[in-house]
Amino acid sequence: MPILPLVPHVSRYRGGKRDLQLKNAQANAVAQRIADHLNKLIADDPHELQQYFFANIARDLGVSVDVVRAAISDGGYNGITIRVSADDRIALARYKHE
Repeated sequence: MPILPLVPHVSRYRGGKRDLQLKNAQANAVAQRIADHLNKLIADDPHELQQYFFANIARDLGVSVDVVRAAISDGGYNGITIRVSADDRIALARYKHE
């Protein structure tokens, strides 16, 4: 099971090419947006066991399923299942909508 709150998988480009730096920064920003969106969904769902499909997340954010899968690769091929404990709820408090 993944550790909550979810942290996206990002790439670290350390080269000097500006176009690759920009492309890497944009990809990392999208990955962070995906993780934040999923953390909000998890925080707002009161159930202990939760399941999210990558296709639904991709549709919500207007990105491809492959981009979602790469950003949150702790899950399976089609989605991710998460067990949320009381301690996880505390860690996710900043994502919860009131």
